[in-house]
Amino acid sequence: MTKRRIGIEITPQCLRMAIFDDNRDTPVLLRKIEQPVDPDQELSEQINAMLDAPAGFGDRFCTALASEGCFVRRLSFPFDDPRKIEAAAGMELAAQLPIDISDHIIATTPVVAEQDTYATMVATVPAEKIAAALTPFEAIKLPLHVLGLSPFTEVNGLGNWFKQGILVRAHDGQLTLSLVQQGRVLSHENCGMIAEGEATLGDRILREAALLCRSERLEPQPLCLIGSHITTTLTTELAEQFEIIDLSALGGEQSLDNAFLPVCAMALAAEKPVINFRRGRFTLKSEWASLKKHFYIGGTLLLATIAILVGTALHSYQFKTGVAEKYRKQINQVFRETLPGQTAIVDPVKQLEAELNRLRETGQLVGLDKSISALSVLRDFSLHTPKDISVDIKNFNYEPEALTVEGITKSFDSVNRLASELRKSPSFSAVRIADAKMGLEGNKVTFRLQITIGHQGGAL
Repeated sequence: MTKRRIGIEITPQCLRMAIFDDNRDTPVLLRKIEQPVDPDQELSEQINAMLDAPAGFGDRFCTALASEGCFVRRLSFPFDDPRKIEAAAGMELAAQLPIDISDHIIATTPVVAEQDTYATMVATVPAEKIAAALTPFEAIKLPLHVLGLSPFTEVNGLGNWFKQGILVRAHDGQLTLSLVQQGRVLSHENCGMIAEGEATLGDRILREAALLCRSERLEPQPLCLIGSHITTTLTTELAEQFEIIDLSALGGEQSLDNAFLPVCAMALAAEKPVINFRRGRFTLKSEWASLKKHFYIGGTLLLATIAILVGTALHSYQFKTGVAEKYRKQINQVFRETLPGQTAIVDPVKQLEAELNRLRETGQLVGLDKSISALSVLRDFSLHTPKDISVDIKNFNYEPEALTVEGITKSFDSVNRLASELRKSPSFSAVRIADAKMGLEGNKVTFRLQITIGHQGGAL
């Protein structure tokens, strides 16, 4: 998409237009046009004829109001919120100015921190002056994005070449000097009309520049000269006492007359205006309508997306709920078929797991799982006990991994024979006599055997 910055200057005598290509890192001058004002033709038609093509979506248009009839004040506030400053600026100006500004449009420059306060330049323009300036553009539906104020708009547009010094605007019969520091207007003076062929213009500029510097307690500042009254002779005269800012790079490969510098600066200021009176009831309606259209389309798409997401989520929830209910019924059916004696169903899965564990433990005890059970251990113990000895078992403690047997027999030899025979059983991997002692009567031996049980099979 082609992007252009277009500056338009309307004076009583002529129309000027500057068109810059904005598709590069640094805007490049494409065309500059100047033509006399035709009193027999509508101004809007003359502007439309100067354009080489209809305005595109990427074009940005800018023009600036003359400072005559406008009021500008430098105000300071203890806060930096732009909305609060804009609200307070109107009341502060109304208190300072000797006129009624209820039908004025107020614009402010970006806030700058100064010690404990925040400063801004506040400008006010009568609404009828703004309406008159917009009339030729609205007649041809040309989207004028920026309606600035001279000299703030020019200083803003020249920011890449001029950030500190004095802007001397000798243009269209008016002389204006603006003290610029760090790319912003610190103060400016409207020095009145310029007479045709005025020989003392250089002296006036030198005098006003010196006064402007002294008022702010500054050393002499370099001069930036723009406007139709800037001639080679005047530039040479001023260069004897002041440094002159070179703006020859502004036109790129094209030679640029001083009369075109103001409109070129307007074009360059179209992207990020420092002051713009297209606000309130003068807000650019085409942009607002386009913005509303995008909002409506975006809102519709957002609502449609939300509706689809909600519908999908509800359908997924209903499907999963149906599947879960189907599984629940199947589990309850399996529970009733497996445990017909159970009437209370609280958590069928956990109840089935508990019943299965109980059956597994019972099976291990009776040997249903083909492993070494308590019954098989007891049977092997009995089979491997010698028949010719008397053994009285007092404690038979069975565990899955070990067996502890406590009992009474008649002699230590009987204990040794019992242990020896038990070691022959494949069910026992180890047999140890943990304790054996003779009783006080001398005819009974109390013993304790610790037997390690070997496994033969798997778990249930």
